[in-house]
Amino acid sequence: MAARCDGDHLGNLIFYQLPKQQLMYGPMQIESRIDQDQNISKDLTLWNQQGSHVLRGNIISLPVTGGFLYVESIYIQANEARMPQLKKVVLAMGDRLIYRDNFDQALAELTGGAAPSKPSPGAVASAQAPAAATSEKNVTDLTERVRQIRDQAQQLVQELEKLEKDTGKK
Repeated sequence: MAARCDGDHLGNLIFYQLPKQQLMYGPMQIESRIDQDQNISKDLTLWNQQGSHVLRGNIISLPVTGGFLYVESIYIQANEARMPQLKKVVLAMGDRLIYRDNFDQALAELTGGAAPSKPSPGAVASAQAPAAATSEKNVTDLTERVRQIRDQAQQLVQELEKLEKDTGKK
């Protein structure tokens, strides 16, 4: 079950029916898979040493045709710094776990294409209910929707930085 937060559909509930014959990972299983991955674990240990610490973003679950796409950001923050720096992005879908420097690279590897370009402003795509197979159109829709969410997150970060500057001046 999910609640929509887009314009005229604000607050409308969506119910996703998942296939009973297919194993679907949940957010906790994805977190465990991320923790158990050798490359990710090695990097987290290295970055969590003297002078800095690792911050893991909330895992975002996006319903897509064929299951769910999970997105988690990994940040590093120096002990003296107020603002963390994005280090890696983890995308998980089905049995695939993609670990790259930024979202575009991870999404390009997941979709098997080149790194996507910036979306056109005002473009809107809607999430679709999970189904058994993933088609090329659905991957394109997913790519567009994830790009929109990333752009919204970037706008929020910019607004937060502006608010921090404004409150710091007073």
